[in-house]
Amino acid sequence: MRVLVLLSVVIFLYGCASSSVFMPKSAYPPDPWVKGYSDPDDCIGGEQLAALKFELPAYPRSAFRNGQQGWTIVRLDVSEAGYTENVRIERAVPSGQFDRASIKAVEAWQFRPPSEALLDCRVLIRYRAGETSLGA
Repeated sequence: MRVLVLLSVVIFLYGCASSSVFMPKSAYPPDPWVKGYSDPDDCIGGEQLAALKFELPAYPRSAFRNGQQGWTIVRLDVSEAGYTENVRIERAVPSGQFDRASIKAVEAWQFRPPSEALLDCRVLIRYRAGETSLGA
């Protein structure tokens, strides 16, 4: 009986020691002023975009395990058909950590077709406390 209780306690404690809880090891860098990177004619954030197909990027596993936080400014064009084109990272902190996840997600987005192609749209994607969100 004693062995069974001890085994139950060990299994319970092992379950509590799961590594699925995000533990920040880096401070979240201050958000950039996205409009400061743009020209007056550029498309900023969602101001001219209406999403039809949209999913936020998954938090990269290695960044999650290492407690890393950061953000990316993604530049993209939107075709007259509403598809993203020329998706690229304009700036990222930390550099390279969240780029692939951001690009993969943005390339899959689809928008209501604009009246004309939108060029140089910028979107801020935050990776904070194990979650992703869009910035302003």
